[in-house]
Amino acid sequence: MSEATETFIRIFEEIVGEVNRRAGAPGSHAFEIERAADRDGTVRRHRTLLLYIRDVRNTLQHPRHHAPGHAVQVTEGFLTEVQDLLRRLRNPPTANSVGVARRDIRTARLDDQLGELAEIMKREGFSHLPILDERDTVIGVFNEAAVFDHLWAEPEMIIGRGMRIEDILSHCRLGAGHTETFKFVRPGTPLDDLVQMFVALESPTTRVGAAFVTASGKETDPLQRMITPWDVLAGARD
Repeated sequence: MSEATETFIRIFEEIVGEVNRRAGAPGSHAFEIERAADRDGTVRRHRTLLLYIRDVRNTLQHPRHHAPGHAVQVTEGFLTEVQDLLRRLRNPPTANSVGVARRDIRTARLDDQLGELAEIMKREGFSHLPILDERDTVIGVFNEAAVFDHLWAEPEMIIGRGMRIEDILSHCRLGAGHTETFKFVRPGTPLDDLVQMFVALESPTTRVGAAFVTASGKETDPLQRMITPWDVLAGARD
């Protein structure tokens, strides 16, 4: 048996332990992939790979051929992928490891002028600016949807560069009813749960535009991080 194969079988047993723990069956002698997938987003996302790894291990340890040697060979590339999966199961990336930390987030305040914020968004490529109060809690989001909502609120409505956030705050509120909604999550929320949150539609015409990380996962706590769909896609590929 090659060194790569021996390493693969050892890592496989460790993966079984991690998956069965997530399945709530740490003492099971079976590989509880399906039970774990029903309970855990990380296992669910990697279910196909886990099933494949199980089949490779069974082929190696329970051969059905008579010729000498193994029917399959564990490559270094495949072994690396299996090791990465074990690492992800043991230390799954969370909301605290993706997105932008509070100190680097460009935010808006009630007395900020719309023209200045629009220039910043255009120059630096931002699509959303969280609006914070004096406690650093998110009370709304300034984006294109808020501007258009304000323009269409009444006939002959105008919007000027010198207007301030407080002038259109009702259209920036988190529950303003745009095609985007905004979620609040805890720092320990698994990355795989964030992936599912962003890909799912809130309604046929509504999706999640950004997630805000707070200590409790509630909007009443100060902002710690901001996560966009792009951040989650980048983190899921790592």
